[in-house]
Amino acid sequence: MSVLKKIFSIYLIIHLVKSDPINRNIKIDGNFDDWKNVPSYTDPEDNIDGTVYDQSPWFPSLKFPDCLHTNIPQPDPIPEHVYNPNVNVVEFKIAHDDTSLYAYYRVVDGGVIGKTSVGSNEFDENNPSQSSAGRYYVIAAVNIDNDNTTGYWLHGGGYHPTAPGFDANFEIEFFNGSFNQDSYLDHAANNNTELNYLKNENKKNQFIFLPAVYKFYTEYIYWKNKPTASEIERCLDGPYQLPRPYINSYICFTEDKAPGPFKGIMSYSRSEKGNEFEMRAPFEGFLLNKDTGRPTLQLGMTINITLSLEASAEYSTPRKWSSDTTATIQYTLSNSIA
Repeated sequence: MSVLKKIFSIYLIIHLVKSDPINRNIKIDGNFDDWKNVPSYTDPEDNIDGTVYDQSPWFPSLKFPDCLHTNIPQPDPIPEHVYNPNVNVVEFKIAHDDTSLYAYYRVVDGGVIGKTSVGSNEFDENNPSQSSAGRYYVIAAVNIDNDNTTGYWLHGGGYHPTAPGFDANFEIEFFNGSFNQDSYLDHAANNNTELNYLKNENKKNQFIFLPAVYKFYTEYIYWKNKPTASEIERCLDGPYQLPRPYINSYICFTEDKAPGPFKGIMSYSRSEKGNEFEMRAPFEGFLLNKDTGRPTLQLGMTINITLSLEASAEYSTPRKWSSDTTATIQYTLSNSIA
C-alpha cells in the first residue's frame, strides 16, 4: 500500500461517520433545536495571533493557519493567516432526509455568517475606509463517487486543509449586504474545451465525473419550477428547461456577483445572533449521473464532505480575503429509520 493510501486509510478511520438514519425532523426555519441530536464535529477556534493550526493527512508535515488567505492554490507555501470571526468555524454537522442533504455551521460568538458590507465598488486595499460591496460564501464540497482521481483538490481553490476528489459544491452567496444566489457546481474540466462539453451535458440534466482543476467548473442555479420573469431576464446564460424525468425544472448558469437575487431550489436560515447557519440542498439539484443514468446523489451512497466559509476583506485582520475549511468527513446517506 502506498504512503498516501495508508494516510488516507488512517484519515477515514479517524473521521468516519457511522451510517446515520434518515432525519426527517430538520426544518430550515432558524430554530436549531432540531440539530441537537445530530452528531457534532469541531473545528479549531482561531485567534488573532494566528497560533491555531490545521493539518491535512495528505501533507502531514505541513501546518496551515485555521483561518487563512485564500490565494495559495497549492499545499506549499503555507498561506498567510487572516483572522475573521465571521468565518471562524468551531462546529459543524451533516444530516439528510429522503430527498436532501443538510449542513450546519457555527462560528465563534460575535461572528455573523453571511455578513457583508455595502458599497458601490469592490474593496480597495489602497483606500480601505471607502465603503465596498462585500462578498461571503457558505460552501459545502462533496466527493460523490469516492474516486480521488475525479474532481479537484481543495487547495486548488485556496482551501485548506486540503483533500482530493471533490466533484461537486453547493453554495450560497451573499453580496453587497444581502442574499444573492444559491448554486450547484460541477467540477469536471481542465480547460475551456472540456468546460463547454460540461455545460452542454448539464443542459441535458447530466452531471459529469472527470479529473478537474478548480477554476474550470460549471455553476448553475436550479429551479424546480419556472423562474420568475425577473430572474429569467437577469439570468446570464439560460435558463434552460431540463429534459425528463423532471418536469418543469430549469437551470441558469451563473458566476460570482451575478445580478441576483436568484432563489433556486436550496434553502437556508440563520440564528438570531447570526453565528449559526443551516442549509438544505435537494438531491435533485445534482442532476443525473451521466455514467449510470440514475440520480447523482441518492440514499445508500457514501460520500466525503467538507464545509467552508469564505469572506472578502472588509471584516478581516489584515484586510484580505479569509476562509476556514473543516476536516473532510465520510458520511453515509443511510435509508434506515431511527
